[in-house]
Amino acid sequence: MEDPLITTEDIVIAPSVRETASEDGAVLLDIEQGICFSLNPVGFKIWELLKTHHSVDEIADDLAQDFPVSRSQLYSDVVEFLQSLEEKRLIHRPDHAVARPSWLRRIFPRAKERIQLH
Repeated sequence: MEDPLITTEDIVIAPSVRETASEDGAVLLDIEQGICFSLNPVGFKIWELLKTHHSVDEIADDLAQDFPVSRSQLYSDVVEFLQSLEEKRLIHRPDHAVARPSWLRRIFPRAKERIQLH
């Protein structure tokens, strides 16, 4: 994320992301990239708050209730986590939607052409 002051209202979860939660956190599967990502319980809590459009400030405040860490550190950690999610293309800003081929299309780039030829 280029702007660390971005609000979570400006963030969209990639439509290809699926999640499975457990007591250990969660696993995110991006079905377009064909890649799984593991979240610890704190990462999963941030993910859940992100899905309900809590602001970065609200997420930091929520975490401050559970962890004896300065609020400024929590805020910085949340921003860093969101940047990481964006770099992995699990989230994006609406105006920065990335068109990308599915992992099957990358493996079989000419499959569509073969189907159309028959």
